[in-house]
Amino acid sequence: MTLSDTAYKALEDTVGPNHLSREPVDLDSYCFVWGNELLYGEKFSPRPLAVILPGSTEEVSAIVKTCNRFGLRYRAHATGFEVTALSSDSPFVCIDLRRMNRIIQIDAKNRIAVVEPYVSQMKLFLETMKHGLRPLMLSSGPSCSVVAGCAAHFGSGASTISTDYGSRNLLGAEWVLPDGDVIRLGSLGSTGEWMNADGPGPSLRGVLRGYGGANGGNGVFTKLATKIYPWYGPTEIRVKGEGPNYELEIPENFEVYTLNFPDMKSVNDFHHLIYEAAIAFHFQRLAVPFVLALPTTSNDELYSLLQSVPKEVMDSLGPYGATLAIDASSKEEMEYKKKVVNRIMEETKAESFPLDETQKGVLFYHVLTGGKVLRGVFRPGGSFMITATGDEAIDHIGVVGEEVRNDSLNELYESGAVFNAIPSLNWQICYGEGSGHVESLLLYDPADPEACTQIAHSCGEADHITAQRGLGVNSLENCLSYKEEALKAAEPYNPVDFVKYMKRIKKAIDPNNSSDPAFYVSPDEWK
Repeated sequence: MTLSDTAYKALEDTVGPNHLSREPVDLDSYCFVWGNELLYGEKFSPRPLAVILPGSTEEVSAIVKTCNRFGLRYRAHATGFEVTALSSDSPFVCIDLRRMNRIIQIDAKNRIAVVEPYVSQMKLFLETMKHGLRPLMLSSGPSCSVVAGCAAHFGSGASTISTDYGSRNLLGAEWVLPDGDVIRLGSLGSTGEWMNADGPGPSLRGVLRGYGGANGGNGVFTKLATKIYPWYGPTEIRVKGEGPNYELEIPENFEVYTLNFPDMKSVNDFHHLIYEAAIAFHFQRLAVPFVLALPTTSNDELYSLLQSVPKEVMDSLGPYGATLAIDASSKEEMEYKKKVVNRIMEETKAESFPLDETQKGVLFYHVLTGGKVLRGVFRPGGSFMITATGDEAIDHIGVVGEEVRNDSLNELYESGAVFNAIPSLNWQICYGEGSGHVESLLLYDPADPEACTQIAHSCGEADHITAQRGLGVNSLENCLSYKEEALKAAEPYNPVDFVKYMKRIKKAIDPNNSSDPAFYVSPDEWK
């Protein structure tokens, strides 16, 4: 696929010469993404045909119509966190939405925020906290797009125990369909109000969003309404320390815990009970040694810390840990919640690991922003990948996650292909309705081709075991989201052929297959 001068001129007429480029120096900055080396065998994915920066819904619509007219594929992205936003097997027109970065509305009374695609979750948090409110915060870091988490991609994080999953926060969207037509979902389309994504009238939220999002495969979202939730902290947060090792001052009405458990059953029991008590602000399963490593500022400092911990102490901590945060609207409520936490800890044989003030401040920074764990998994080797990942009942995800890790990933640790100074880097969270999500985190050097080959092979094995054991459709190929090869491999283990309907929807709303399907589905029927 090539971009003709005529097509380039048509795109330029839409946004002006300053917001469009096909210069190699610009294009290369859009195809150097973590995970590429496992998907494509090298760090760089194919160059885009061009990069274009629209400033409005009307410009997005015109760009999409131009791509359809000239037989070009396109994909839009906001903050561009991972390969699903920017990479593909073949070149496409990259629609960078960074100029569309406004918070349109904060309706404090009805707890609704309306944003454009490049509004980050932290930007929205800093504005909503002035109203005593907060949005869902994904654990992919403070710079990630609100629109991506609610409409276009996965929406999970350690705060979802109190704010629920991204798809359940979607209250409406302005959606440029793959042919360039604009549709406004739910009450927005009928009354002009951002209240309900599902009506009056037929709901298209499942078509728009589904479980993992279409990842650019079903058009472009230019505005979105999301639920926002009560925030009992101050109207401003105080950051301490110096970058990159920021920490936050913990308000009086918050408490954070670092917990250690004797076994997986204890983790699962705690997970169940803390959800049922409905008192958590934040919950994630994470080994205590990893939490202790968060305040370190370099690999050398991390190595020194791990070397200084006696082996018997490290062994006693083990792989079964968690971090918990609770918040309260009053002193009395906080006292009650602390008593509940203590009772649940007694029942599950959990032990609280004491942190110093700096460690607590760094952990609280992660609790509010989702940023510290991400930095921790990138730093040791330069990249990371997840596998043995899925969403199911709490007991199931924990047990199967451990089984898949033991059955298919041990060779990676024995060979040194992945960083293994901290035991069992399994990450687990809880959703608002009580189910959970689990990931095995593989930290590696993306410049080591032998390690990348081993990791790709082991992840492929783990993906099949994951599907066989009922953790859903997840795969190396899709890197946290759908890809057609992964869906086809998992098909024998799915009781319902839902992919058939995804393909029919794709064909109906994208007859030219213009919205790049690399991390979604093509309209072609499987044989």
